[in-house]
Amino acid sequence: MNTKTTLFCFTFLFLSACATHYTADAVADPYGLFSGIWHGMIFPYSLFVNFVSWLLSLIDISFFSNVQIIGRPNTGLWYYIGFAFGLSALGGAGSR
Repeated sequence: MNTKTTLFCFTFLFLSACATHYTADAVADPYGLFSGIWHGMIFPYSLFVNFVSWLLSLIDISFFSNVQIIGRPNTGLWYYIGFAFGLSALGGAGSR
């Protein structure tokens, strides 16, 4: 192994300890298809709230800090399929 590979492996292992771990309660009941649909439908609002939260954090105000764009932990593929359906429901809402 060369020095760059060794350094990369050490850095990767060192930073992996910083990963977020979920509680047992959250893992026992993850978000699924219908939660994905709902999160997709409210995506524009949560995006706006995240932007406002970021702006307020610049002046050291912690407001809406627990609002996330995507629910975690989720069930993976089924959640993302629901999220896509929720987003597509928004696209067809204004057309006639």
